[in-house]
Amino acid sequence: MRTITFLMIAGLATLAACTAADVQAPEPLAKTPAEVWRWDDHIEDLREQSCPTGETYRRAQSIDLRVIEAERGSTGARDRQLSGLSLAGAWQLESDAPDFGGLSGLDVLRSGSLLSVSDAGAFVWIGIEPTTGQPDGLGSIAKMRDAEGTVFKSKLAADAEGLSLRDGVALVSFERQHRIEAYNLERCGSASRAARVVDLDPVIDGHVIGSNRGAEGFTMDGEALLVGFETHRSGGSPLARVRETGALELQTYTEQPALYLLTGMDKVGDLTARVFRAYDPARGARVILQVDGPDGRIADAHFKAPLPVDNFEAVAIGANPEGDPRIWIISDNNFSRDQRTLLLALDLD
Repeated sequence: MRTITFLMIAGLATLAACTAADVQAPEPLAKTPAEVWRWDDHIEDLREQSCPTGETYRRAQSIDLRVIEAERGSTGARDRQLSGLSLAGAWQLESDAPDFGGLSGLDVLRSGSLLSVSDAGAFVWIGIEPTTGQPDGLGSIAKMRDAEGTVFKSKLAADAEGLSLRDGVALVSFERQHRIEAYNLERCGSASRAARVVDLDPVIDGHVIGSNRGAEGFTMDGEALLVGFETHRSGGSPLARVRETGALELQTYTEQPALYLLTGMDKVGDLTARVFRAYDPARGARVILQVDGPDGRIADAHFKAPLPVDNFEAVAIGANPEGDPRIWIISDNNFSRDQRTLLLALDLD
């Protein structure tokens, strides 16, 4: 009886296994990840979307900038707090234009002057005198437009944080509504409208991106888009390349002290510059600038009193009048009377 029972059970088990194999779904094919977004694949379409055929070029509104020499701290403080670079200039910028302020992204024009973006949704041009490398008091401003050519109506849509210029096209990263837009400034000027580059995935490395913790750092890495986020995990801030779908391909984490968050970055050739900010009511703003070359860190700076310091959020790599590398950083005054728009020029040793 035991033998019969065992044989019956074995037979049923075999039948069950065969049945399960017959009805089991095949293993899904491994999905090929979306390709990394590349400039050459999209730029012509973006140019046309941002400046459609028949659209007329429109100049930005001219504004006067008051250029006030800012403190530079003592020689001893600069020696202690700057390594591998020197403070070539420090200026406070002021304007009566109501939309001037909130500068959060920065890049260098072909002329050597600067273009910035405001987190209130505006482009701001800052003139730089080429022979002295100093701001010349001339500027202009233009409000950003959406895909329909209408000025952004809310902070939610207009919160521009990062900027990267290439061939007359400005790529702008936005937070709250996490995305990257293209503006064909060279062909349409302030009439250019937003051409959607990509909607950024709200998740990176398994973590949801906070609405006010988006792509503050943004630059081009060759043909690819490189974004850095204003958050602190795994000892630093995540840096990611952007795929065609908007998915974020984690590259690495930055290295900075606790409490410091990434607020800006730029990459030109073999040079990469990043800005990190910390703030508390007792000590105010404290900022770190890091500059890396192909073989690692080549310069850094710690901005706190007595050196000039405010809410630095943007960095750009350019050249000084002698043609040597210059790092520009600028602060976001949050449209507050208690803060300043500071522009610093730092030359690599």
